[in-house]
Amino acid sequence: MVKNTIFYINGQQQERSVEVNISLPSTASQILAAVRQALDQNPSTLLASFSHITSIPAVILPVKELVQICHEKNVMVLIDGAHALGQIALNIPEIGADFYVANGHKWLFSPKGSAILWVARHRQHLIHPNVINDEGRGSSFFQLQFSYTGTKDYSAFLAMSAALDFREQIGGDAQIKEYVSRLALEGGKYLAQTLGTEGPMISRGLAMVNVPLPQAALKCCDMNTAKRLLVKHGTFVPIYPWQGQCFVRVSAQVYNEISDFMYLARTLLDVLSNDCPEAADSASVQN
Repeated sequence: MVKNTIFYINGQQQERSVEVNISLPSTASQILAAVRQALDQNPSTLLASFSHITSIPAVILPVKELVQICHEKNVMVLIDGAHALGQIALNIPEIGADFYVANGHKWLFSPKGSAILWVARHRQHLIHPNVINDEGRGSSFFQLQFSYTGTKDYSAFLAMSAALDFREQIGGDAQIKEYVSRLALEGGKYLAQTLGTEGPMISRGLAMVNVPLPQAALKCCDMNTAKRLLVKHGTFVPIYPWQGQCFVRVSAQVYNEISDFMYLARTLLDVLSNDCPEAADSASVQN
């Protein structure tokens, strides 16, 4: 969606966009070197956008250091923290980005439509809501603009405090994060062992794990296979190709347990064997 937005903004001048591709696993220094090289080769860059936690595959990026090297080149930075809020410890001012956005419905347990827009004070004059109103409240003009944007349903915003209360009731942030990250690690290892593939691609501290599928699954490695899994077995995981291999990205939530990973393993084997003929030989060996 970020790339689609950039594509839309650029219109017919797509050469204005530069995408930095990295291989995984990569060290933080390798990622930083790739971005630094792209900045050196494109000195007219005005804005850089990075995911705090990428979606597929799920990996934490060194965002604080990325911000530093971009600011050395006078490049503004937008951090997309869609998967960060509620999944990892988060100190937005410490990161130093010019703009940080995150939503609450993925990992904070608040409703869809609840989100954070954080803008550094010296950049707030650049950002305005799409409905301009002067009836809001706030300690700054920036807050005033966004606090009331006309007739809409504000219940998602108001529910964010209830989500924080709920997190405390079930054990608090530290216990939640420890549980889901440990479950992702154990569940990912179980999936890989059951599927007969190498160990999962792990980013420590995340509740998301990338598990390789049998090599033959590359022939049906797309969201259509994920949809068949949903229709046939009532469960869903993103299925995607990455660097010549097919992966599933599995998210561990507080309501999950290891038995859910066992169920996913059985259903993946079934779909690969019966709904993806090209992968049947590889999957059936492990079934």
